[in-house]
Amino acid sequence: MRKIYLVLVAVLGLYSCTTDTDHLDSSSESIEVAAKKSSDNVKLLKAWTSNSSSPIQRKYVRRFVVKVKNLAFKKEVAIHHATYNGNWIDIPLTYQQSINNDEEIWVGEVAPDTEIYSDEFAVKYNVNGQTYWDNNNGTNYSMLVNMGAYLASEIEVFVDSFYTRFTGSYFAINVDARRNYGSAGAVEVVYTTDDWVTTKRASLSYQRYFRVGYAHYIQSPNQFDIDKWETSVQVDPSVNSIEYAIVYKTGGEEYWDNNFGKNYVINKITY
Repeated sequence: MRKIYLVLVAVLGLYSCTTDTDHLDSSSESIEVAAKKSSDNVKLLKAWTSNSSSPIQRKYVRRFVVKVKNLAFKKEVAIHHATYNGNWIDIPLTYQQSINNDEEIWVGEVAPDTEIYSDEFAVKYNVNGQTYWDNNNGTNYSMLVNMGAYLASEIEVFVDSFYTRFTGSYFAINVDARRNYGSAGAVEVVYTTDDWVTTKRASLSYQRYFRVGYAHYIQSPNQFDIDKWETSVQVDPSVNSIEYAIVYKTGGEEYWDNNFGKNYVINKITY
């Protein structure tokens, strides 16, 4: 069976980073960054914030997925993030994959044990001696500490690879989807364990509350009208790799996340 191709097209761009820390006044730099013109060369696709603390450990997690145009081989992409102590810090992102139209996906994560990051950030992309920004069209991005997912307006559904796992004979799938028309819609995983000789489908369950820590939950829908979905399917213990995509049906429309036309591939974790 041929691969499933992406129906929802996101024409996006990205940012970059060269230093670890910028020591500038937080309020004045916030205004300065917001005054930058957003570029088509860089775009924030997804951001995630959560407080995953436990009785013995705290983690204030922030994850980012960014798309940039491949303007040169040498480049730096970063999240330019405000902190509570009045500084702005560059969080470096790393290359993940190339996609259609000569674009690249860059990702990154920070999980400090203290709440050092405030709400505001932008994306920065350094290439060919130029700096390009995605600052949310002049307002900068803003996310509270335990918000869950933000998705770019062009994105309707996105696999959460952090919570998606394949261990033993169980394939657990986790997805973020935008709520439309006041309804949660329906989400399915379409997958194969034999290179599309056969195809299987499984429905995901809507998660009104999704646990991210000892006593911390992400609520659906969140501030950005994003819902959390998940399910777990059992496969033959001999299977070591699964190829899959996600289909989201809402308001009479159908949206796919198939890893930008390549489908997702997940390999079994062995211990």
